Amino acid sequence: MVLRRCPNCRSTCDDQYGFCIKCGYEFPKITESENACPYCGFANPDEATFCVKCGTPLIFKNQLNGVNTTLNPIVIKKEINKNSMKQEEYKPTSKIIIILGYIFSLLGGLIGVILAIYLATRKDPVAKKHGYIQLTILVLYGILILTLYLTGNLDLTAIDNATQMLSNNLTSIKP
Repeated sequence: MVLRRCPNCRSTCDDQYGFCIKCGYEFPKITESENACPYCGFANPDEATFCVKCGTPLIFKNQLNGVNTTLNPIVIKKEINKNSMKQEEYKPTSKIIIILGYIFSLLGGLIGVILAIYLATRKDPVAKKHGYIQLTILVLYGILILTLYLTGNLDLTAIDNATQMLSNNLTSIKP
């Protein structure tokens, strides 16, 4: 099938019937040449390896010279062996780090946050799950402290006094 522009009415028509379907203008016949496209019949220059009009490879012209003039795609079948595919390899995270992460996240300290983030960023799905659980525990602690402070049940001076008392006890230890 070749799309042509009718010189009489300027409409675009295909060359299937040999005339314009709007005004009836008869298109001139496409002459078969040595380097004619097997798909659309366009006469291409001798040095062309692809049709200038439709892009069909001209190396297949002997294959397409037959009853069927449609291009059949070339299908390359590639079998994928599931056993040969590499699984994402990761080193399992130590159980000790996971346990320490839970201990420090339950205590609510900075080390708990660091361990939880460390575990959450691992490729090991088990460690990642435990890291997210530990981060959830720390967020819940933060929400609990914020709720107690906003309701007036927690006085920040008590926390400040406790940290001062702890730091005084640590500095009073003599070697």
